[in-house]
Amino acid sequence: MSEETKREESKSKVRDDYRRYQGLMWTAIVAAVLIIIFYFCVQRYQGLLAGLSTLSMIFQPIIIGLVMAFLMNPIMKFLEEKLLPFFLKKTKNERRTKQRIRALTSVIALLLLLSIVFLFFAVVAPIFVETLNDLVRNVNEKVYNVLDWANDITKGRFEKQILGAKDDEKITYAINTAVGFIRSYFDLGEQEQVVNMVTRLGISIGRTVFNFFIGIVVSVYTLMSKEKFKAQIKKLLYGIFDPNWANVFVRIGRKTDDVFYGFIIGKIIDSIIIGVICYISMLIMQMPYAVLCSVIIGITNIIPVFGPYIGAVPTVIIIFVNNPMQGIYFLLFVLILQQIDGNIIGPKILGENTGLSSFWVVLAIVVGGGLFGVPGMIIGVPMMSVIYYICGEVATYLLQRRNLPTETEAYVDVREVDPGTNQLVLKDASDEKPKKHSRRNKKSEVTKEEKEADPEESEEP
Repeated sequence: MSEETKREESKSKVRDDYRRYQGLMWTAIVAAVLIIIFYFCVQRYQGLLAGLSTLSMIFQPIIIGLVMAFLMNPIMKFLEEKLLPFFLKKTKNERRTKQRIRALTSVIALLLLLSIVFLFFAVVAPIFVETLNDLVRNVNEKVYNVLDWANDITKGRFEKQILGAKDDEKITYAINTAVGFIRSYFDLGEQEQVVNMVTRLGISIGRTVFNFFIGIVVSVYTLMSKEKFKAQIKKLLYGIFDPNWANVFVRIGRKTDDVFYGFIIGKIIDSIIIGVICYISMLIMQMPYAVLCSVIIGITNIIPVFGPYIGAVPTVIIIFVNNPMQGIYFLLFVLILQQIDGNIIGPKILGENTGLSSFWVVLAIVVGGGLFGVPGMIIGVPMMSVIYYICGEVATYLLQRRNLPTETEAYVDVREVDPGTNQLVLKDASDEKPKKHSRRNKKSEVTKEEKEADPEESEEP
């Protein structure tokens, strides 16, 4: 054997060894990088949050624009579906017509969104503020209403035994002390502090208004060029990664888009319906503060699972201090309303967009809320749904490579997997030997049953 042949065989062996251990090497590298990142996040948690806060302030106009585009997109798509077929019949330049229709529908969607925001601040916000002012001005009277109600239902024992007073002096003193403490908590005192607070508030409002107008421009450009942006992302993915991996990333992107749109838009529609039902019902039952309570119930309903209860606490207290019996009736009404929403309205609107069990939903809300507050509680569920989908796809791919069942139900009674045959060993208390379950095993069982059913054909001549 010549030296050149030996050299080629040696190179071939090295290449084979490299291919064999390449996957293990990359797995170890990725695991090490993830461990380092996790350790850094744990050790520098506060610094990381501060950095993220700074980045969010810098990119606030972009974030506002993307959120607005996200909310405007369903309106724009609906208008395009109605207008585009009509105008395409009357034109020869299809591309230019599509661009003009896109510009028109984007502007209409923007005007509708701004109109909704304007109506909210012009109609609902003043009533909201007036209601809050009324509560603050009449806080003493509201507390006395509760005390009178407690005395009525306990036949005076509440005042004597709980408060230990035979007259109103101690009660008045206790109420005035509590109210004074609340007011002093919000009292700024020094004039210089008032000036500083007003200055900071003015700067903050000015920055927010400026970012909002920049966000409007960003939202329109995003909607006008969203197909181009998608094409550029696909081009980048297929240019960097292998087509198989690029296809995986594209599928994950589509799934993310479907889940976020289905969940968030559905939740907003569901919350608007719940708020309107709450407002109409409170008017029918002649309960006070209908606008304030309905807005709180509707907004907090966007938060999954815990949102209805978060909104119920302040609204029940607000009505309870005005009229305790009405507060109890309102509590019962909110509980019934949330049951109707959770079992009828919500499933009809949201369907099975997330595909998560209750455990994963609660976990997503807790983790998202702990990391990012209220926004994290809202986006935590669709984000967990995407992670769950990715893990499911990875598990399915690996199980198919090992010729194992991909259905979750197949593993309920599994005790172990036979390493030699990749068969599922099932638990069976009645048999001494455990049963084996696999696709191959099913075929052998069918063959055995056929032989038992027709023994003449199974006999050899």
